[in-house]
Amino acid sequence: MSGSIHRVVLADLPTPLFDATLGYLGDVLRECQLVLLGREQGAEVDPDLATLAEGLVPDLEELRGRFQAADIIGQDGHRTVAVDLRSTDAGTLAHLHVQLAQLRFVGRRGGVLVAADPAVTQVLAWVRDEAAEQLNGRAARPFRAV
Repeated sequence: MSGSIHRVVLADLPTPLFDATLGYLGDVLRECQLVLLGREQGAEVDPDLATLAEGLVPDLEELRGRFQAADIIGQDGHRTVAVDLRSTDAGTLAHLHVQLAQLRFVGRRGGVLVAADPAVTQVLAWVRDEAAEQLNGRAARPFRAV
């Protein structure tokens, strides 16, 4: 994938919420990897969950690489993340957001161990929107809980 690189600043995330969001995304990635591994080893797997895992794993791994290279500054109980994103990453973030919503629906049927805290879901929606808007030229705005 190509696309021009832009510095996106995700400002003023409360540290506990920042940590919870990273933990959730890591848990989702591990659970999806285990679902796919189980399927490969012949385990019976919910087909909806397997389809979601097939889409989530590459998106999460791609974005993880971008965010691992980010500059993270901590101050006064908050984190600011400055990350270089390609213009095409806005689509990846949007796709990830839709898939995570679908994962929550599948999780309500059971069979998914990881659960999303509503505050984490809000942060992920904000990251999606903030990145897309900054990639289109708007200045960074700090996080504000709704």
